[in-house]
Amino acid sequence: MLGQIVAASVLILFGIQIEWLNNPFGGYFYLDYLSIPITIFWVVSFTNVVNLMDGLDGLAAGVSAIASVTIILVALQEGYYTVAVMTAALAGGIIGFIRYNFNPATIFMGDTGSMFIGYILAAISILGAVKSATTIALIVPAIALGLPIMDTAFAIIRRHLNGKPIFKPDKGHFHHRLLAMGLTQRQAVMLMYLISAGLGLSAILLTEIDGIYAVLLVSVIIACVCFCAKKIGILNDR
Repeated sequence: MLGQIVAASVLILFGIQIEWLNNPFGGYFYLDYLSIPITIFWVVSFTNVVNLMDGLDGLAAGVSAIASVTIILVALQEGYYTVAVMTAALAGGIIGFIRYNFNPATIFMGDTGSMFIGYILAAISILGAVKSATTIALIVPAIALGLPIMDTAFAIIRRHLNGKPIFKPDKGHFHHRLLAMGLTQRQAVMLMYLISAGLGLSAILLTEIDGIYAVLLVSVIIACVCFCAKKIGILNDR
């Protein structure tokens, strides 16, 4: 964790940090002294959610690739070509890696690989926010990576409710639940790819709407994820 904080601090030293957010109903929220802790929290969170998703062959790589493609499309649409090129480089590396990481995997990314991907995606999303000064630049990658983010959130809640340390591994993640339902590794991974693609399309749609409609779309996405999570017993300690 300390190393991740140091890595996040490097971005801040080079001026890559979240300094303001726009209000969907008009105006801006200037973060002032909250800018540094929020930036560190954002980077550390992204770094870890991708790492925690790396539970099945090809899962973290595929979900990250889908998120990267989503960011590329939005960046091109908004004219942020530097962000698009940087993300394309990351996506190209991930897609080439999936060939050897998909079940049955012959190469594994490990903690270093998954954390690197999460860190770069976090940095790219902040860079997009710096260029556009808008919350959308942060929300798009957050929705595109909505599956691992929500999975991590549910894991923390589940462990807290069951009186277990939040950093203690368990078998309650989304992919574990899908395997318990009888899906094979490949089927579970492909289903999660499909969900991630749906979230990616939702993130792109979000850039075309604003105000109350944007808030409504995000609320519907969260509600759907929570409903599905409850159906598969994501909070159950079993």
